Amino acid sequence: MSEVPIEKVVTEINGFRQRLSMLKDELNRANRAMAEKMAQLGETLTQRVRDLRDQVTNTPQNLLLLESRFNSGEVSDQEYKSQREEYRNQLTRNLRSIDEIRSLLLVISQLEARPSAQVAGPPGPGPRMSGPGPN
Repeated sequence: MSEVPIEKVVTEINGFRQRLSMLKDELNRANRAMAEKMAQLGETLTQRVRDLRDQVTNTPQNLLLLESRFNSGEVSDQEYKSQREEYRNQLTRNLRSIDEIRSLLLVISQLEARPSAQVAGPPGPGPRMSGPGPN
């Protein structure tokens, strides 16, 4: 059985420490990038919800106004059918948007539920202090 010189072992350990440090830095960068993307997603989702809220509120009112104008004779049959079809399509898009927002909220809640990736040192005793120690 051959013995490995202590210097070689120390050199390898230092190399592993250096690689571990680089991996920790990379993980921290990835965590920051993910947090930024999550914030952007949250902002986008908030704006989309506001826009959808306005559409969901206005489209049925506009449809009722169209019905009223048609019944009073202010709108021709052709214009009524065309606008009614537009409002129907808008309502369909609103329903799809609600489903998409629901899906995005589910994704966000799943991402938030994940334990945050804390950069931890290797298991076991902490790093050794250099210098004189007890004998």
